[in-house]
Amino acid sequence: MNDQHFRGVPRPGRGQGRTPRRTRLANRIRGLLTGLHPALERAIGSRISHPAELEILSRCGGPTGIAKAGRRKLTAIATAHAPRLGDKLVTAILAALEEQTVVVPGTTAADTVLPRLADSLKTVLLQRKQVATEVEVILDAHPLAEVLTSMPGIGVRTAARILLEIGDATGFKTSGHLAAYAGIAPSPAAPAAASKANTRPAPATANSHARSSSPRSPPSPTRPAAPTTSANATRARNTTPP
Repeated sequence: MNDQHFRGVPRPGRGQGRTPRRTRLANRIRGLLTGLHPALERAIGSRISHPAELEILSRCGGPTGIAKAGRRKLTAIATAHAPRLGDKLVTAILAALEEQTVVVPGTTAADTVLPRLADSLKTVLLQRKQVATEVEVILDAHPLAEVLTSMPGIGVRTAARILLEIGDATGFKTSGHLAAYAGIAPSPAAPAAASKANTRPAPATANSHARSSSPRSPPSPTRPAAPTTSANATRARNTTPP
């Protein structure tokens, strides 16, 4: 089995493209709530991707729609997606709505915009979950999956990303060739500046994707440089009694 089995599946770990989109949608929702009702944003903004909160925004809209929905409807929506968090979430939302009595221009329009943003974010999160499931199923059938996932620091996403780069690893004669391809092989000679910084730059031929997927070891401590002869002589002169 080689990397052809992963074709058509978005690369995990690097998203990829879906992670920035998820972040943009979440930030748009939080930004809109901050401008219209800061107290409500403080109540639900930190967990804006939670299914219960997204469902409330999707079905009720903004501050005006949520206030009209009432405790009973909000509790029914929240407990369906978060049985333990539902009552606490609704209490926090209603308390936040009571903190602001001023209606900001654009609040009514938010009842139309927020449900669309919430639905878009729900779709992105669902797609991410589906992709993760597909990648895990494909990874389980790969002959190198057990070897990779047994290594510390390598999970399903990192293992799948490594296999996307190296396939079944038959293109590398030795483990040293694979390490050089990933940019983690020891270099026989390193520039002086890199040695002083206790870092070793990767060879120019190293694969950037494979290098970023590989777990890194912490740098080894370096011994402090010994003082020079002139420094010792100066210190001796300064400490010699008259």
